[in-house]
Amino acid sequence: MLLEKTNISARVEITLKKIVEDSTFTHKDAYELGAKIIAMGDAEETISLISRNPNYEKIIKQTEYRLIEARKQELERELKDL
Repeated sequence: MLLEKTNISARVEITLKKIVEDSTFTHKDAYELGAKIIAMGDAEETISLISRNPNYEKIIKQTEYRLIEARKQELERELKDL
């Protein structure tokens, strides 16, 4: 079976992209870190640990809220300008 090549970063949640943008890390750093975890064979365990961590869900929800709030304000400004 031939694997289809896709743009991995296009499949990453926008919330996770925003967290990387807001950090001191670059997208390249994040990609490299993920690749190293996969290369070490620890990816499944690491993903499982992260997913079970209550802080992860809290951070994701806070970031999603900020993104939605920013978009809402942008739409309100556009509506006001009409």
